[in-house]
Amino acid sequence: MYFTNLAMMKGHLAVARELYQAGEQTAAQPHFGHPIHEHYGVLEPALEARGLEDFEPTLEALVETVRDDGEWENKADAYAAALEAINAAMHDVDGELRDDVAFQSRAQLVLLRQALHEYEEAVDDGQFVNVVEYQDSRGFVLTAKALLEAQADLYADDAYGDLLAAYESTLEAWPSAVAPETPVMTPGELSARLFKLEATLGRY
Repeated sequence: MYFTNLAMMKGHLAVARELYQAGEQTAAQPHFGHPIHEHYGVLEPALEARGLEDFEPTLEALVETVRDDGEWENKADAYAAALEAINAAMHDVDGELRDDVAFQSRAQLVLLRQALHEYEEAVDDGQFVNVVEYQDSRGFVLTAKALLEAQADLYADDAYGDLLAAYESTLEAWPSAVAPETPVMTPGELSARLFKLEATLGRY
């Protein structure tokens, strides 16, 4: 799905920035590259069909910029340019569709299901076996929550409050972008936390 692939790009970049700003520059590197390596090839035909500018060079420029350690302030412009390009591509989705509660809810569900899949890949037998997937999953949930917050007026007040509380409960699985010593939740426990989100969003 065009829109959710772009949203996943934002999830990768969000966790990359968190790691970089936490002093984990080496851990951040793969996440800065994931939008290109995992999503851009899928999106390229759709971008061409929509007549949108190729923004792979903008993503590559960010990867190059963060390759050398340094203060985040010196990387922020390249990061902002990458986000601006992704947001512009997301904005090309028809306005009526972007403002449709069912569309926004489905986009969140795709991100949340992918987050659970990544978390399952990250954790085995009470231990982290792939920290990169833990970090990806955090980025996807944060991005799904940001989608909800950006379109808060589409949801009834009680549903929006329930969703926000369910997101906060779910995010307890990721105390930070830097993985804790041992997982806070098993994949099964995370799935149970996600149930309220999935059930509420599924109503739309």
